[in-house]
Amino acid sequence: MSAQQHASRPRSPADTAARRAWWSLAFYPVSSIVAFVIGEGLYAALTDDPADPALWQVLVAGVPALVVFAVPGILAVTQGRRAMRLGRPDGRVPAVIGAVIALSFIGVNLLSYVATLVLG
Repeated sequence: MSAQQHASRPRSPADTAARRAWWSLAFYPVSSIVAFVIGEGLYAALTDDPADPALWQVLVAGVPALVVFAVPGILAVTQGRRAMRLGRPDGRVPAVIGAVIALSFIGVNLLSYVATLVLG
């Protein structure tokens, strides 16, 4: 099959959604760097004493960073579910991977903050 014939073959919406779900996972490295820059930048700009930040400072710095990091996971879940709804049950795989990565990252960050509060 030539490249011309391959390019002209129509793709189903389910195939497109599944492909988008997998490609969205490729953005995790970019989102982690951007989230780090946003979180650390806001944290540095808001805190006078980094050893003892106020809760509002942690939230203002942390929430946007966590949201930015989770964007690829959100995209993977939405596109993976769309692929499943349109007849591609294998869309579940990137959806689960994206959700697990995002939720694990958020959980580790929350656990780290709580442990710092409790243990001092």
